[in-house]
Amino acid sequence: MSHTKNIPENSPLRDDDIKDSIWFDMHLHSNYSADSSVPVKTIIECYQHTGILPLVCDHNTIAGSECVYDILCKNDHDLPYILAEEIMTSDGEIIGVFLQEEIPPYMNAEETLDAIHDQGALSIVPHPFCSYRTNILKKDVMDNMIDCLDIIEGYNSRVLDDWENAIALGYAERRGKPVSAGSDAHTSFELGRTYVSIEPFSDPKGLIKALPNASVHYSHMNSAIHTVTRLVKACRKMGILQSL
Repeated sequence: MSHTKNIPENSPLRDDDIKDSIWFDMHLHSNYSADSSVPVKTIIECYQHTGILPLVCDHNTIAGSECVYDILCKNDHDLPYILAEEIMTSDGEIIGVFLQEEIPPYMNAEETLDAIHDQGALSIVPHPFCSYRTNILKKDVMDNMIDCLDIIEGYNSRVLDDWENAIALGYAERRGKPVSAGSDAHTSFELGRTYVSIEPFSDPKGLIKALPNASVHYSHMNSAIHTVTRLVKACRKMGILQSL
């Protein structure tokens, strides 16, 4: 699977990387998340313009990823069909990747992981050491379940400081876990800020096999973006942005 890409000016990739790699933003949100203003149409247009494949993992729903991949795969039958969801558990958030169906929120982490793996899907621990968030997966839970967790998010553009990503990277290395990278975009201008360049894959086994050898393009987002997100959520709640 290869795709023609419009190369971002600050891309670290060489010309000979392009044909044999997928650029993959492994964490972003559409407006199916209550705190995101990004229309599905914009995510698709971003992919068409940049070639960066989106992992749409909306909060507690696969509806956004279904909308995006129904369109992407209709236009390109070689693309993997990737349904994902950022699931709120009673112990913090876990992302499911390559889901077959939506997983209900608010189960405990163990039950959620079982539901993910029962579908043959993969789990990602998002922003595990972000000091801003209250919904990160609890450290003791992560420690106790580390053998059942598939991927640790090592690069998240929305952490308050890069040292929080550094902690995640060290944690993953010590425990022999591959790391993912994502923009965690909730607004359109964040799309594609962070992504991996990875060998082609078509299923969970292919992704988990290719990820350790992926290269990372990372760009940190100003922490003021969290204020924007709170405003978006408030406006969505009041119905101001319902037309997006």
